[in-house]
Amino acid sequence: MDSRLLSKTSFATAIAFALGNPANAEGFRSPTLGAQGLALTGGRRAFVEDASASWHQPANLTALQRWEASAEVTFVHHQVDFQSGVGLGSASTVDPWKFLPSVFAGGPVADRVALGLAVTAPYGLGINWDRNGAFRYTAPYETALQTLNVGPSIAYKVSDQLSISAGLDVLWGELKFRQSVPWGLLSGGLPLPDGEVAAAGDGIAFGGNVSATWEFRPGTRVAVGVKIPTELNMDGRLDASQVPLAGDIGFNFGTALATPTIVTFGIGHRCSERFSVQADLEWIQFSRFETLPIRVDAPPGVSLPGLGDIRQDWRDTVTAGISGEWRFSDQWSLRGGYQYFMTPVPEATLSPLIPDANQNVVSAGISWRNGNHRVDASYARVFYEDRTSIANQNAAYIGSYSMDVHLVSAAYGYSF
Repeated sequence: MDSRLLSKTSFATAIAFALGNPANAEGFRSPTLGAQGLALTGGRRAFVEDASASWHQPANLTALQRWEASAEVTFVHHQVDFQSGVGLGSASTVDPWKFLPSVFAGGPVADRVALGLAVTAPYGLGINWDRNGAFRYTAPYETALQTLNVGPSIAYKVSDQLSISAGLDVLWGELKFRQSVPWGLLSGGLPLPDGEVAAAGDGIAFGGNVSATWEFRPGTRVAVGVKIPTELNMDGRLDASQVPLAGDIGFNFGTALATPTIVTFGIGHRCSERFSVQADLEWIQFSRFETLPIRVDAPPGVSLPGLGDIRQDWRDTVTAGISGEWRFSDQWSLRGGYQYFMTPVPEATLSPLIPDANQNVVSAGISWRNGNHRVDASYARVFYEDRTSIANQNAAYIGSYSMDVHLVSAAYGYSF
């Protein structure tokens, strides 16, 4: 590898990109959570009336006649292939399966009041690259950002047509990564063994949400909501092995992840007793992620150039979609949807840790409800546009990316 190119993807720069770019379906936001939500991915807010309303549209909790709880899991198959545009070869991801668990609960506590709880993983996932591929020394080969959000909410039925809600979000996040470092190349070609950088850190942040659902005419609803942004500060330890003249060293590091404001609008219409259609529109303020701050408390005598604010320049995005549900019997329902996702990541800051692109998602699902029991299953195929980066701030990331993603979700719910 050209040492001039490697100098642009040095030890400190690799750390910066690893911390700021957890791989995921849309920026660093998780795919649509929950089995019903995934099946109705293009329009899910106006008529969601099971326990998962505590996440998608808490104002709808007032429609629950009794308490319900559900355990849900989404499996994600995420495969990425890369072809370098500067002669570094190719690379492919390994270990493509990830999973996202969710728990939802909600029900009435008074004539016009309902409570809900959503335990979700709204941001994160991870990516693992072949250690000997094109990114061997220029990007972490293993990155995982895990989050857990505990969100209690309260909903109030103002009238027979209007319900409102407010909720708290307690967000915990943990980041881990591993990066190979060629000390010999960085030292001018000296015969030194490769080392490794490994980091782990976590933090807690607080946010909130508000929503309202208005049935302005029988069978037709409008649903709006806002998720309040927050900043997740993560602090932990970074260890480097076989550092020339220093051996194995470790020090504290910290960074911050700015989550976006999310404004949602949904409209739905019940065409008949058994068939309904919905459409959703979202605005996501990813422009809050302008830079990635990197803080490192290096030991005396250890120089780590390239730290500070790493440019990201993400863009605000929109998503739009439509869905339909057919209750073809008293126990069974079929669902399907389509949603378009716009990538927030500009070409200049595209990286192998978040090889994101515009997406078209097609979903389908089936639901069975009998007495107190409910079972849901859904599948979605994510069609990414191929992405080529030419004017990238990191020369090692110039090239073509192709992504392939499948989502499978299942849920079991019980009413009390």
